[in-house]
Amino acid sequence: MKELLAKPASKSNSLKIVELVGRNENEYKKLVEIALANDGIMSDKATWAIIHCHDNKQGFFCDYFPQWAIMLAGKDYSDSLKRSVLRTLQFVEIPEENQASIIDSCFELLVEKKSAVAVKAFSLGVLENMVKLYPELKNELISCIELLLPTASSGLKNRGKHILKRLSK
Repeated sequence: MKELLAKPASKSNSLKIVELVGRNENEYKKLVEIALANDGIMSDKATWAIIHCHDNKQGFFCDYFPQWAIMLAGKDYSDSLKRSVLRTLQFVEIPEENQASIIDSCFELLVEKKSAVAVKAFSLGVLENMVKLYPELKNELISCIELLLPTASSGLKNRGKHILKRLSK
């Protein structure tokens, strides 16, 4: 697997990794360990493969919620890793025992000026889903979005405005 990860990044290479690890818990675990090692490009490629596994309805993403929660809270992890995990978290049911940590991380990533636009956008998506479970978060999310809008990129503004519209219903 490390040989595949060492090759130049490509979708076809990621799909080869998906074939290798998608239905093999031990190999998938190794891939997660590489991703969480926070080793630059190697970790980024591993995370990309993990996301492709999930997109192809393979892998064991949901077995690693505690690790994803820790990674999102970690200051030393790259935006690339966080972006990939947050992208997937928008589409899965987060276990109750990990929800508080993930919610806190998403709010922190939203207000962190150094967070990448995609990290903020996917954090908004996760938080919008969490508002459905915890309506008391609605006002806090609305306030965060309203604070973001004046200086946000056009894509983030668009996402924020659409979420505000849905929250106002």
